[in-house]
Amino acid sequence: MADSLLPLLPLVLDNVPPGLVRALQQQGIPFRRRAAGAAEGRFVLFDSRSGPCRPLSYGQVALDVHPLRAGWDQDPFQTLLDERSARHRWQIAGLTVTEEIARVDRRAVRQKLLAQLSAEIEQAGGIWLSVAAFPFPYRSALNFRIDYDQYEPADFDATLDTLAGNEHATSHFVNAAAYLPHDDAIRRLRGLDVGSHGFRHHTYLTEAENLTNIRRGIETLGVLGIEPSGFAAPHGRFNRGLLSALEQLHVGHSSEFGLAYDELPFFPHDGEVLQIPVHPVCLDLFLEAVRGDGPRRQAAVQQVVRTAIDYFRETARAKYRAGEPVFFYGHPTGGLGTYPQVLRSVFDTADSFAAIWKTTLSKFAAWWRARAEVRLSIVRQQDTFVVTANQRPTGYRLGIEYWRGRHVARMPLEGRVVQFSPSALAYENSAPRADVRPVRVDGPEGLRGRIRRWIDWERETPVEEIETNNWRNWAKRTLRRLRQ
Repeated sequence: MADSLLPLLPLVLDNVPPGLVRALQQQGIPFRRRAAGAAEGRFVLFDSRSGPCRPLSYGQVALDVHPLRAGWDQDPFQTLLDERSARHRWQIAGLTVTEEIARVDRRAVRQKLLAQLSAEIEQAGGIWLSVAAFPFPYRSALNFRIDYDQYEPADFDATLDTLAGNEHATSHFVNAAAYLPHDDAIRRLRGLDVGSHGFRHHTYLTEAENLTNIRRGIETLGVLGIEPSGFAAPHGRFNRGLLSALEQLHVGHSSEFGLAYDELPFFPHDGEVLQIPVHPVCLDLFLEAVRGDGPRRQAAVQQVVRTAIDYFRETARAKYRAGEPVFFYGHPTGGLGTYPQVLRSVFDTADSFAAIWKTTLSKFAAWWRARAEVRLSIVRQQDTFVVTANQRPTGYRLGIEYWRGRHVARMPLEGRVVQFSPSALAYENSAPRADVRPVRVDGPEGLRGRIRRWIDWERETPVEEIETNNWRNWAKRTLRRLRQ
């Protein structure tokens, strides 16, 4: 095969780390797994840590990804697969807010790693072109996820009233046990994008307990006339037992900031459950930072709410400028319902964005799956590039992004073939957004904390429903009875 006929993209992957494969999928970079006897692309990526590159076809160039590990404190490919969580804090306008989130800022690792790889490919004569993360002409997407942990009639009604006109940009995750007795509330949610938040408001450690809890939550909503789409784990927690339960129940998408936050979607363990990360800071965290009581506290709360509004507005603007999803979340009880101006400010801010897709998480999940099916091939013809879409989904207008370092040009992919000249494009600076980064809080864990973690301590499950089929549940049930 002549060198000029080999496509610059897709990249050909020959035994590269799974973390790199996931990062390329998220970014929308065309790639193929290497197949015997096929030469689908010019650049073959391999990892010399796992062994030498297999013999190449004529015109192919081998690029070793192992040197990309240099300069990192830990293997970045493994870091991208880290599923642990830890307590973090944010310093926001003099306030300290805390939450347990993913230990790894996957977005920062992915962006830095792929910037290194793209530089290597461009230096070798290749190009960096991706399928846009949003349907053309959008440069971002907006969704507000609302988790219904408890039911308080006034706050519930105030939240839904505030959403009027923006329902198409919201998703609602219902804790079934809390809403089972309230038919009027459930009727108001019908027709919206509703997902399950479990039956009991707890994410268990075992697959069996999560399976029982999630199935019961889904079935309860079904009895109430709602067919839930997707899932959001209580407290944003994630573990393998949760994922296994979701897969067995054929849940299409889920959202846990204990696994990932402020990041593009991905499929954990190459499974079928799409993870859709959200921004992990919610209004409740601001309110929890206020101490004391009485009139002084009320004045402090009003100031904190104004601080939260400013924070969410600026975060939304920064995410939009960076071309990232603007996905927030919150709770109606004591938060969004009590201070509806926070929700209004987010939607008012988004209305000023010229190219934002207001969508539900279910629709975004459908788009992301369709995007994953796109198959592109790019060849050079003198001073132009020819992009061929060998597989295109129906129902969406695709966009592609041509990158030159930190500068990017966006264009629609109309039809099966698109030809463009880099010198004729308009570029934008895609510098990463500056934001308030969380700082991990590493403190010593006392004996009481270790015991609570070991036995999966919680008070959501009624004592009589805690099975004693393992030592953890036996200990938890015994302690719960003693406390009673």
